[in-house]
Amino acid sequence: MAESVTRSYFPSQVVSDLEKISYDYGMKVAKAIESEWFDDSYSNQRYQSNELNFHRLRLYARGEQSIQKYKDELSINGDLSYLNLDWKPVPIIPKFVDIVVNGIAERTYDVKAYSQDPAGVKKRTEYMDAILADMRTKELTDFTEEAFGVNLKSFDEAELPENEDELALHMQLEYKQAVEIAEE
Repeated sequence: MAESVTRSYFPSQVVSDLEKISYDYGMKVAKAIESEWFDDSYSNQRYQSNELNFHRLRLYARGEQSIQKYKDELSINGDLSYLNLDWKPVPIIPKFVDIVVNGIAERTYDVKAYSQDPAGVKKRTEYMDAILADMRTKELTDFTEEAFGVNLKSFDEAELPENEDELALHMQLEYKQAVEIAEE
């Protein structure tokens, strides 16, 4: 029966927390990471294999990959003379890159956020009711201000909408809660 031998340079993880916070334990972990990624004697060599893999994928993305594997598949005993092919690889990935980048960068829409939670809806409703109350009692509040000098208005008269259509427009365009502004 064959045994698989895996070399692990990492220290034991089942030691106490007191030992794990020590400088020596941290150095052992750091050295294990270094040996796993950069050690030439280690067979895996993650850094170099990742670097080669990224290089190969970049070549493929640019349409510069090796075409030898395609020639080997199509050749008969190494003879390619019967084939009249353009061996230049077709760069297909740049097309998809353009589609994705344009899809992300081109923003032809604006995000409109409206709070739907009960507290936000209640706050919006109370604000609208206060404006409606000021609109409906405009003559009465003007009279009390002239007669008694008491200001009962919640909002400035210049900012008050003239009718309910203007109120609906005001609520859509101007009224925003802090949460909605932050979300947009």
